[in-house]
Amino acid sequence: MTNTAARPGAYRPDIDGLRAVAVLSVIFYHINNAWVPGGYVGVDIFFVISGFLITRNIWREQQAGKFSLADFYLRRIRRIAPAFLVVTATTVAAGAFLLLPADLLRLAVSAIWASFSAANIYYWKYLDTSYFAAASSEEPLLHMWSLGVEEQFYLLWPALLMLLALASRRKWITISATALICVGSFAIAELTNVSAPKFAYYMLPARAGELMMGALLAFHACSRNGESRVPTGWWLWARELASICGLGLIAFSLWWLDDASPFPGVNALYPCLGAVLVILSGQWGSRLTHVLLTPRPAVYIGLISYSLYLWHWPILAFIRYFYGKVNHDHAVLALAAMLVLSVASYRFVEQPARRARMAPARQVLAMLALPVAVVVFAASLLVRSDGLKSMIESTDQYQDSMATLNRQTSVASRSVYSCMDSKLSMRATLVSEHCVLGAKSGGQAITPKVFLWGDSNAGHYIGTLRAIAERDGFAFRYATLSACPALFGDGEFGSPRARDGCSSFRESMRKHLLRDSVVETVVLASQWAVHQRIPGFREALDRTVEELTSAGKRVLLIGQVPGFAGYNKDCALRWARVSTARCEERQSKYHTGNLSINDYMDDLASRDDAVDYVDIHDVLCRDGQCSPYVDQAPVYFNPTHLSAAGSYLIGRKIAASPLHDPWLAAFSAVVPRSRAVLAGGYQPGFPYEIRSQRHVPRDNGLVQHVVITEYIGIDGVAVLETLQQELGKRGFSMEGPTEKGRAKRWVARRGPYDMVIDITENPAIALTAPDARGLVYFAWKDQRMR
Repeated sequence: MTNTAARPGAYRPDIDGLRAVAVLSVIFYHINNAWVPGGYVGVDIFFVISGFLITRNIWREQQAGKFSLADFYLRRIRRIAPAFLVVTATTVAAGAFLLLPADLLRLAVSAIWASFSAANIYYWKYLDTSYFAAASSEEPLLHMWSLGVEEQFYLLWPALLMLLALASRRKWITISATALICVGSFAIAELTNVSAPKFAYYMLPARAGELMMGALLAFHACSRNGESRVPTGWWLWARELASICGLGLIAFSLWWLDDASPFPGVNALYPCLGAVLVILSGQWGSRLTHVLLTPRPAVYIGLISYSLYLWHWPILAFIRYFYGKVNHDHAVLALAAMLVLSVASYRFVEQPARRARMAPARQVLAMLALPVAVVVFAASLLVRSDGLKSMIESTDQYQDSMATLNRQTSVASRSVYSCMDSKLSMRATLVSEHCVLGAKSGGQAITPKVFLWGDSNAGHYIGTLRAIAERDGFAFRYATLSACPALFGDGEFGSPRARDGCSSFRESMRKHLLRDSVVETVVLASQWAVHQRIPGFREALDRTVEELTSAGKRVLLIGQVPGFAGYNKDCALRWARVSTARCEERQSKYHTGNLSINDYMDDLASRDDAVDYVDIHDVLCRDGQCSPYVDQAPVYFNPTHLSAAGSYLIGRKIAASPLHDPWLAAFSAVVPRSRAVLAGGYQPGFPYEIRSQRHVPRDNGLVQHVVITEYIGIDGVAVLETLQQELGKRGFSMEGPTEKGRAKRWVARRGPYDMVIDITENPAIALTAPDARGLVYFAWKDQRMR
């Protein structure tokens, strides 16, 4: 069998092939993370490759007594700085023409930090990852964090190797120190990826282990005299096994890991160990590695991978900035742009810089100092102008768009009505009048017999419930906590970073709701589709509903709203800088099927007459197409949360439509007797009192509604004329009369409703008022709305 092992220090086309795997994984993941759920591990593969190549080169030169720290840093400048600074400058220039002031300001500040090899520190310290933060996928220089990690590694590692060599000539000391750093770094990453996730993700102490794995491989790959240790005999089979295992681990990482996986830490071992095995198998001459990783297209992608990585993210970030998401057409154009810019960057920037042979001082000046000064100066001007704030915000189009934005898309949790972000204690939330909304009596809120509970997805229903409560004459109290679902029990639910607070909040709510005799109806709403990923969720939801109904409460489950991955409330503002907005057209046409968790809750409600289920899909969706706009107005704050004004608008739409009836069924026990609402949201305009009202779910999925009113001080003719006039305006057609015992019967028809109306004058039954003239019996059935 022919020995195809690589010579130490020789060019390794298989490593360029591995670079191609890494960069393409990252690019496809950033275009659509559903394509490659764990594609972000491509960065970790790059770290292993960098650790291997840098350590191998330093080690060989140290062993030969030729290593120079100044020469090393100069080579790094030629390799990294020119292309990096060209992309940074181009991105800042594009941002000045495309971005809004706040976004341009962040870009300028991040460019300054990145110019000094500290992008990762900037994003660790200042990237807003709060619940309602702007999408980090729209930060044009976010990808520069990985260069910050590598550049800090390049700054520290050669000096540390020199110190270790000076301290002892024994190689095992250096190898042991490297192994210790590697293990310690992975331990730091594992310990902080939940408690301090930004530190774990962006900072060198938590990422150094990945670079050290490459360094350990470099020590192994070279013998004492600098020659490769080439396996022979039965070891030739081991190289193919190493290739299979390495490629398998990389593939496993790309498809098994996803955005919800804790990372880095233990999960980073899979792609890193995979990269180590692939590089090792190539060192040993694996034919599988050679066949898969050394075809010319793969090698060429590897050669331009640095430029590809630099250009891909700003292109995608600007697309997301204006379109919200990268669709297939965008992806094709983006890939073409990446390829053209990367080839040009490789040919006209990277290669000339590597071949430069001018004096070292001039190289530093031309390739680093002057370009950094230009970028920092330009970015500083943008910072001083607050992102060109006065120039951009003075335009009429911006002013008009901003006024609309403030009115329509403010976040529900920060509205004047919300307790969600208040500084009230839990106990104060349960008694404060600030946390009560709905109908008022004499200027004061009436006793709230309804309680809305859940996370921010409950908070964004406050406006909807408020509109319905004002229409139907009841009040409700609410208590919400971000990322904390409306569930009883001891399960590990809620955001990992705030589970202790979530657990205590849920226990407090359990005690209050089960003991409070005033609360008659409990409304549960949360981001159910997210919480159901946690084992035991559905069982906990079942137990919560059962405990509440056993305590005599009526329960209303509100389904999760459809999400819009491409939605951005600032769309009109952003497009105001470059073109006509047409935001409704750009952000609405996303097909969204009904969420399975909503189907489950609907089924849960059908098992118990004391439980109801509603959602707002019929307001937002038509024929499988859902929109974050209602009546041409945006009703979402971000892709998964309604805005305050949008929530209230949706509630008013529901209250004035047939969609109101399922909601009324849930609140029938707390709606005042003088405020009956009939089919299609109709409330009689003649004076009346309620004798009884019932809403009875049937096994066939229908809900039978019965309301009996008594009219006082008028005669049946006036009642009938009022009914005919008012129902006619609402689109009902009246058929009748027919005789029904003492009563005369009419049938009012509209859409899904056949409302039966019996009018009885002077019935031979006792009435509560001496001048009562008769009874009106209303009965109808309708499908549960979806």
